[in-house]
Amino acid sequence: MNEALAPLLDPITELSRQDASYDWAANGALTLDQRYRERQLPLLDGRARAPLGPDTGPAEYWPPIRSAVIPIDGRRLAADAALASFLDALRRSDAGSLVWWPGLSLRADRLHATLAGGLEGGGELPSRLEPRIEVVVRGPWIGRFNTGRIYLPVQAADVASATALAHLRTRLGAEHRPLLAGYLQLTGEVSGDAYQRLRELVATYQSRIAVRMPLSALWLMDTMDDLVLRSRVVTRVPRDLVAH
Repeated sequence: MNEALAPLLDPITELSRQDASYDWAANGALTLDQRYRERQLPLLDGRARAPLGPDTGPAEYWPPIRSAVIPIDGRRLAADAALASFLDALRRSDAGSLVWWPGLSLRADRLHATLAGGLEGGGELPSRLEPRIEVVVRGPWIGRFNTGRIYLPVQAADVASATALAHLRTRLGAEHRPLLAGYLQLTGEVSGDAYQRLRELVATYQSRIAVRMPLSALWLMDTMDDLVLRSRVVTRVPRDLVAH
């Protein structure tokens, strides 16, 4: 398979191949890594967020980082029965009290997977996207880095969609790697029965959840924290409604 397409068509296999997945068997607890502790854990509160600006708080930075991102339709996700079942099981589990649940609503309108990060001057964006690009949002995944964040891998729905996304990445000068949407954050270490239950839920729902959705736009986003709590969409590149 083309090296640019493989991470898009099968992100979970690609992440496993890279040894990026959290090694559940080798550990007795899920311990937050240093990057997560420094750049995400301090953000897990309900304080009011100011607009983008040079006055920074804990785990915030200035100037903002600009990225091209694939927006994920939060309402479509919430309507999926398998995802709702996962969230319900997680809430009722021993690990439920360690999840930052307010983040679901605080980040609902900015849920995304980063296609190309750290862009200078916005990169070379097209004026329109291909008329039909579809993605599939997969079930929960936790990695070795930013451990403490529960991601949803994002998969191109077909070869045509993967090819279009790979072309966009090449145009923006970005690496070809799996797409991940940060979904939930943990507030502390997970151990004991909570660890075993979280492991079971991730294994069970990773294959059960598969939410297919069209890509209606590409966002150029500025953010000054890793959870995009202080952020703004600078440009929206819409889908071309007419096939050429």
